[in-house]
Amino acid sequence: MLTEETPWSSLLQAAVLLVAFLTISLPVLLCNLNASRHSRKGSGGLLLPPSPWRLPLVGNLHQLGRFPHRSLHSLAVAHGPVMRIHLGMVPAIVVSSADAAREVLQVQDHVFASRPSLSIPSILFYGCTDLAFAPHGPYWSRLRKLSVNHLLSPSRVRSCAAAREQEVEVLLRRVASAGGVVRLSELLSDFAKDVAGRIVLGTRAAGDEGWRAKLDALLEEIVPMLGSFHVGDCIPWLSWLSAVDGTDARARRAFQSIDHILDEIVGDAEREVRPPGPGGETHDGAFLHLLLSMMKEREPAGRLLDRDNVKALLVDLFGAGTEAMIVVLEWAMAELLCNKGAMQKLQQEVRRRGAMATDHNSLLLMVTDQDLPGMQYLRAVVKETLRLHTPGPLLLPHNSMQATRLGQGRYHVPSDTMVIVNAWAIARDPGAWESPEDFRPERFAGSTVDFRGQHFELIPFGSGRRMCPGMNLGVSTVELALANLVGRFDWELPVEDDKEKIDMQEAPGFVVRKKAPLRAVAVMPSGGIY
Repeated sequence: MLTEETPWSSLLQAAVLLVAFLTISLPVLLCNLNASRHSRKGSGGLLLPPSPWRLPLVGNLHQLGRFPHRSLHSLAVAHGPVMRIHLGMVPAIVVSSADAAREVLQVQDHVFASRPSLSIPSILFYGCTDLAFAPHGPYWSRLRKLSVNHLLSPSRVRSCAAAREQEVEVLLRRVASAGGVVRLSELLSDFAKDVAGRIVLGTRAAGDEGWRAKLDALLEEIVPMLGSFHVGDCIPWLSWLSAVDGTDARARRAFQSIDHILDEIVGDAEREVRPPGPGGETHDGAFLHLLLSMMKEREPAGRLLDRDNVKALLVDLFGAGTEAMIVVLEWAMAELLCNKGAMQKLQQEVRRRGAMATDHNSLLLMVTDQDLPGMQYLRAVVKETLRLHTPGPLLLPHNSMQATRLGQGRYHVPSDTMVIVNAWAIARDPGAWESPEDFRPERFAGSTVDFRGQHFELIPFGSGRRMCPGMNLGVSTVELALANLVGRFDWELPVEDDKEKIDMQEAPGFVVRKKAPLRAVAVMPSGGIY
């Protein structure tokens, strides 16, 4: 991408160098192509996974298209569930079956627990010192332990129940006051951001339009950049092109904006935070206040967290957590509007449960957090949504820390090899799922299959050491919001959109949102709630 700052002399010089290189080297590369493209022997004659045909320099990049998860699935159908591709000059293994995913994420979790070094995450995430992109090692292990034990444990999630319920109440009021057509995508996005602000920052974020504007700006910087292509990650000796085409400059500008926003958020929290109580508890249970208190703690090897580490963790919590909630809620409502039978069945379960509830303090909530465990069809709807619309269809890439074998011992995987798990393809495998393209929550009736990392045909949050630690918080929030939306209102399509099917196209990106914003009409059931 060219920018106004791109010097044309530099661009011309880069173009001349590239043309000169291709003129000299392309004939040699083409001569070697026929011998190399079918080769499946690694060093020492070890058998490598099957690989599709590739071009010199670009490898298989030209075959990925706008939706890499779909393109990789098509290639895997032809070449197998353990497949070797080339991202430019960098080989990678693509895993597209439950059995192969089990090998990577469970059986050999200790081998594949690291992350590859990627240029844009390194810039945006403070040198990959966040939880998602940090390489395996002592720092990541301490960070993981901190997050699981103190920030995102089941007990911490339960302690946030009141905050989640209050934000769902606000969402219901906004739907009721919308009048006519409800812009669901917009309301669900605001709801997810408000929940994130309430839990991470504390009660001061509730209803704070300035906070939401900050988070909007943060996501506008993070999400597009994570989907950007950095040529140096795929063709290392052409990394200079990212300076010419503006990628490096855009990433640095995005980071400066992100860092400025996070500095304001952390600075505000530092001024507000009170000393821990006698039992070490932090004021109002906000995640950020807990992180700030941990900044002051020291281990034998030194400080556990510094200010940049805290900001890196906030990028994970705000970015990945918020986007995932938005994506799942939006797709769930879209699927229910397309499948009236499923909508009615879920409404019956919610309203029956709501009629039984006698201890609710709210006049608006049909169900509360404590009602969720008994709602089997609600859980089935969420599972089916996660199966069909995995928020991140390609799990964050893993990296092998030593040479090993995959495919039940058939294929050699060298050390320091990127491994990509196509969770989207696994969730649509006809060998594991009947009618995999259909939305059928009933498939989970009486089924033990869950998304918590033990059933590898459904791994939207990954599995093993690198599994998303925010899963419990995100799913609980989605279930509570979805139950109350369908329980309190009847839903119809706007007259102008009243077609046989809603536009269910995906938008390209690192996280797969619905392309067309979702709109619907919320109708009060007879006997209404207000």
